[in-house]
Amino acid sequence: MASSSADAGPIPSKAPSVDVYDVKHPIPEASEDVAVAYAGQLDGENTWTKKEQRRLRWKIDLVLIPIFWFNVTLGAIDKVTTATGAVYDMLEDCDLTGNRYSWVGSVFYRLPIAKTMCVASILWGFVLIGTGFANNFPTLIALRLLLGFLEAPIVPGNLIVLSMWYTRKEAPLRTGLMYTGLSVLIKGPLGFAIGTIPGALTIAFGFVIGIFLPDSPVKARFITEREKMIHVERMRADQLGIENKTFKPSQMWETFRDSKTWLMFMFNIFISIPNGGLTNFSPLIVKGMGWSSQQAVLLTMPSGIVQTLSSYICNGGVFLCAMYLPGKHVRTAFIVFGIMVGMIASVFLYTLPLDAYNSRLGAMFVSYFYLGPYIVSLGLISANTAGHTKKVVTNALIFMAYCVSNIIGPQFFKSNQAPLYVLGMASILGSYVLSLISILLYSSYCFVENEKRDRVDAARGETVHQDTDFKDLTDLENIHFRCEYEGAVLK
Repeated sequence: MASSSADAGPIPSKAPSVDVYDVKHPIPEASEDVAVAYAGQLDGENTWTKKEQRRLRWKIDLVLIPIFWFNVTLGAIDKVTTATGAVYDMLEDCDLTGNRYSWVGSVFYRLPIAKTMCVASILWGFVLIGTGFANNFPTLIALRLLLGFLEAPIVPGNLIVLSMWYTRKEAPLRTGLMYTGLSVLIKGPLGFAIGTIPGALTIAFGFVIGIFLPDSPVKARFITEREKMIHVERMRADQLGIENKTFKPSQMWETFRDSKTWLMFMFNIFISIPNGGLTNFSPLIVKGMGWSSQQAVLLTMPSGIVQTLSSYICNGGVFLCAMYLPGKHVRTAFIVFGIMVGMIASVFLYTLPLDAYNSRLGAMFVSYFYLGPYIVSLGLISANTAGHTKKVVTNALIFMAYCVSNIIGPQFFKSNQAPLYVLGMASILGSYVLSLISILLYSSYCFVENEKRDRVDAARGETVHQDTDFKDLTDLENIHFRCEYEGAVLK
């Protein structure tokens, strides 16, 4: 497998002038990827140029990245509206006594994966508008449960679509651009506009998704037939495929047998526990330090800056290493770096004197650094999972892990420990430690697996393996596949 799929293949000095080819695309068999219809049709005089490739990538970026960004950001704004409302009168209005508010944060993540991002976004908006009118605990719990159900397609859907459009080298930067903490900066000035404004925006954006987001590159209307061929060829060397509509039980069972699945499942539980707690309780923590409700809402905004910096630093670092240190993607190294930053902050958050309000506030902001490692891990999952059914099942399991951690996280924040929530602070520190252990185990497993395959794969020096390209093979079935973790991975 090549170390860079984007630049593979000879590039002639002049491209053919024909834009759309009169070719008959073969119909893929059930076991094959949809890309088979466009694979292998750009040989000889039809080979693409670097200029065409750059233009195609820009077209993809300009269409997909804004959709992904709004998809993630609007959802992030919507689901933390209760955290904003908590510093006003919502706790009293909805009778959120004892640990009921912790369950309002937890219940959002209790339901399984849905299938359509467009419909889910539209329904999400209507439910969110209804949340603004909730005036009791049962109603609020029911609405939050529905929001959890409707959020289910967002993260897995984004990752699956992203893996169809970007190579391993390109994906980290785009993932970092998609997932940021900017929702907090938007949420702060909005205050407690809990339903009407965010809900209406989400409904409108649901229609945007339905109109502009293609199901796959093969069905995209914003690129030409020739550009579809170019895209398929530039994705070939990653051995990940694009899409296969046939559900394959064997790939599902392989997902459950794969050690990588469960190591990353545990990592995603641990790394997102701070998200579950801090997302729901940070305004209450800040208010408990002596600031007013309005000030507490605004003082949560720096956490969004920290999250965004974390995402840009970690994902940008992976991308730059891929660009300037070919074969050295060092994804795990940036995950470990982000974990260490957050861990150090959480140590201060747990050990600083309870009356050191300003220092604790600063430590709380930096403890949001978990976002960068989390986003890099999502890209790692996509890069190390082949076979469309296996991708879907793996992403579903990873999202379930995210949901479990966000159910667990708020439960460490006990109402009788307000406003400092000592147990909650300890849970953040513990989650960082466990995240570090699990990602190191994952990296070690990938290293051993790659070494084993290097010894078996006599043809590892080839650029393209046409015997396995677009056959919808899994990463375990395909002997040419290499896992990404620390260093050179594409053979």
